Amino acid sequence: MIKCRVLFSLGLGISCLQVVAQEISLEEHKAGIQNSMIEFIDIRQQQIFSKLDSIREFIDPDTGNGSEDAGILKRLNGSAKIIPLDYNSQVKSFIDKYTSNNYRPYMNKLLGLSNHFFPIYEQVFDEMGLPEEIKYLSVVESSLDPHLVSRSGAVGPWQFMYATAKSYNLDMDNYVDERKDLYISSYAVTQYLKEAHDQFGDWLLALASYNCGRGCVTRAIQRSGIAAPSFWELSPYLPQETQKYIPKYIAMTYVLSNADYYGLVPAETDLDLESKVLMVDKEVDLNHVASAVNIPLERVKKFNPSYKKGIVNGTPEKPKRLLLPVTENTNDSLLYLALNAPSSLPSHIINDLDNSSLAKTDTDEKRYKVKRGESLAGVAKKFNVSIQNLRAWNGLSTKSSVAGRTLIVQKPVDARLAKNVKSATSSTKATASTIVYTVKRGDSLDRIANRHKGATVSKLKADNNLKSSLIKPGMKLKIKKG
Repeated sequence: MIKCRVLFSLGLGISCLQVVAQEISLEEHKAGIQNSMIEFIDIRQQQIFSKLDSIREFIDPDTGNGSEDAGILKRLNGSAKIIPLDYNSQVKSFIDKYTSNNYRPYMNKLLGLSNHFFPIYEQVFDEMGLPEEIKYLSVVESSLDPHLVSRSGAVGPWQFMYATAKSYNLDMDNYVDERKDLYISSYAVTQYLKEAHDQFGDWLLALASYNCGRGCVTRAIQRSGIAAPSFWELSPYLPQETQKYIPKYIAMTYVLSNADYYGLVPAETDLDLESKVLMVDKEVDLNHVASAVNIPLERVKKFNPSYKKGIVNGTPEKPKRLLLPVTENTNDSLLYLALNAPSSLPSHIINDLDNSSLAKTDTDEKRYKVKRGESLAGVAKKFNVSIQNLRAWNGLSTKSSVAGRTLIVQKPVDARLAKNVKSATSSTKATASTIVYTVKRGDSLDRIANRHKGATVSKLKADNNLKSSLIKPGMKLKIKKG
């Protein structure tokens, strides 16, 4: 009104009325937006309660329809991506369990471990075109414990049985159990679940078959007489464990996806370090890797749980994956030795190399700017250096782009390191010997070669006068070691 009096005193009464009208219009517009939002929220709330009533009527009469149930259903809908996260009394009972005070330390631990496990799963599933939320299935299977062994003998974060793992070409021998390898076992999971989804056309049924088998689900569908049942329709015809399996999965997915809402905090774990993947084409001793990155051996093993003897038994024909923890105290000379020297290298050499007073060679560090179109493999070949070293020296992952980057292509190495590596290599070659190996059931020349340092399929065939790769249990093979 003060503004109006001023305008009237200046003979601008009409302008005053226009200003007042505009202000009233703006307030009405704001009120209209607010009312629309309230109306929209009310409609959404009514839809939530209507859906709860529908679940009670057609699926599960024990499902609640209170405000807590409505809130959970709303958050479930917000968490769902590709795989549906259905709600009923079974799911609610597991949500109550996982959010209880007794379970809080366990859930905090899972949340902490997921910071290491989930990015690996997400990378594999993205590459293979599977929904990333499948990662929560590993939590239900193993609580993210690679060393877990079930009562039925299933092993690893994805709980593979021996026969199933063999059918998906996972190696299990004296050196390695690839059921415990996060990458390799996850690739096997994608293959299984793709096949299951193609067969059943439903993600929850595909996940259910991971628990009881595709044959079991197929027989349940036949008994039900339903042409294309949902999991909930088929549930009464499935084993009791499988009936609970999907509600557990949905509840675990929901709670970990809404960790902030429930006040969950990631617990500290031994895997709380950045890491990078190196493909190793020779034997590498994890003892030496631990010395290089300056952390305890047991912690390095937790990054590489599949190796039974602490040896990464890679070969040029079949490189193995090494997950290398990244620390500020990594000793490049020790890392060079760990990745390039024989695994039988005496431990006193490691101790000598950790002496900062060692004389350096005259070799300077060299750098190279990668040209457009060049690959890391091309740069490695150009400078006669391994891809593993290039990745280690430049902090590269397997997905890092190198175009336009300036890379370290030559590192100065301790003089004593070079001398000791040469000496140890000569000593190893001098002590090369021949052993006689008896072929066992399930063996192949490729698997035998992978288990013996220096052996290759072609050498095995030549040394034993084999015209083909066919071998039988009980055969005696000469293997020249070294």
